[in-house]
Amino acid sequence: MDLTKATPRAALDEAAAPAPRDPRGLFARLAAERGLIKPGDPLDQSVVDLCLDVVEACAKIGDGYGDPEAGGNAGEHIRFELGDL
Repeated sequence: MDLTKATPRAALDEAAAPAPRDPRGLFARLAAERGLIKPGDPLDQSVVDLCLDVVEACAKIGDGYGDPEAGGNAGEHIRFELGDL
């Protein structure tokens, strides 16, 4: 067994307990990381709308992947995680 490629314990803990869904918070954090807003500032509605348009474009690509009998497709998952504010 190659331990140099082992997953760090923190990563395993994060995978076991996913963070609560907060698309608007994620969008704001990403915008702040890129210098579009200051950390903690709210996003303008036009930026939120842009983010949701990108989410929908990605979800449309994901619609073709998955199995309805196995719980849906990638597009549905993307919309669930990032689409509903």
